[in-house]
Amino acid sequence: MLSTQLKLLKEKRKLTNQQLSDLSGVPIGTINRILSGQTDNPSFQAVCDIVMAMDGSLDELVGIKTEAPSKDGKLPPNKDLISLYESMLESKERWMHRLFVCCCVLTLVLIGIIAFDLMNPTIGFFQK
Repeated sequence: MLSTQLKLLKEKRKLTNQQLSDLSGVPIGTINRILSGQTDNPSFQAVCDIVMAMDGSLDELVGIKTEAPSKDGKLPPNKDLISLYESMLESKERWMHRLFVCCCVLTLVLIGIIAFDLMNPTIGFFQK
């Protein structure tokens, strides 16, 4: 399975085993054993180096589908993530509106208390 995927990637890039060895830094013998399937469990570092030398992706190698980037190089947006983000923004907006209204009400109450205190000089903080 792994050797088959690596062979396909190597053929797609049109590289020889020697070129792959030179690019990845993995010894040619190790590459030959991995690509022929003689190595049952190759080291992760060797496989990683080989894949990176071929400008491949480890995700694609193990069968994880990745979304293709658009023309500008950005990945297409995940609609579920966007809708979750939008709902969080709406919730925060509601809370910010409530906080603003509370601050306005408290400010008006404070102004009312100060005005009452100033109009009644015998009681309160501002006494004559």
